[in-house]
Amino acid sequence: MEPLRLKTNYRCVPALQQFYTGGPFVVSSDSSFIACACGESIKIVDSATAAIRSTLDADSESFTALALSPDDRLLFSSGHSRQIKVWDLSTLKCVRSWKVPHRIIPFHFNE
Repeated sequence: MEPLRLKTNYRCVPALQQFYTGGPFVVSSDSSFIACACGESIKIVDSATAAIRSTLDADSESFTALALSPDDRLLFSSGHSRQIKVWDLSTLKCVRSWKVPHRIIPFHFNE
């Protein structure tokens, strides 16, 4: 099997600077899009053109982490409110949501 060849050079595109101010982001497995937290929303951005494909609004949620499923169909987000959401990127809808307990007690196996 031939090793995966990654892109080695990138051209500068100032369009991302118009809305992205830093924070969590994740790149799709094929590098075709980037999901980035922008204030209280998540922007899905085309990697080739830096155009915004879509926006996920989270109702005054500030995001602290983003992750994609291996097939890039689901986006997982979490924030300061300890709310974890699963977004279906084909419908742009939240398909699951749950709140993490304030204090998680670690579980230890006894041998």
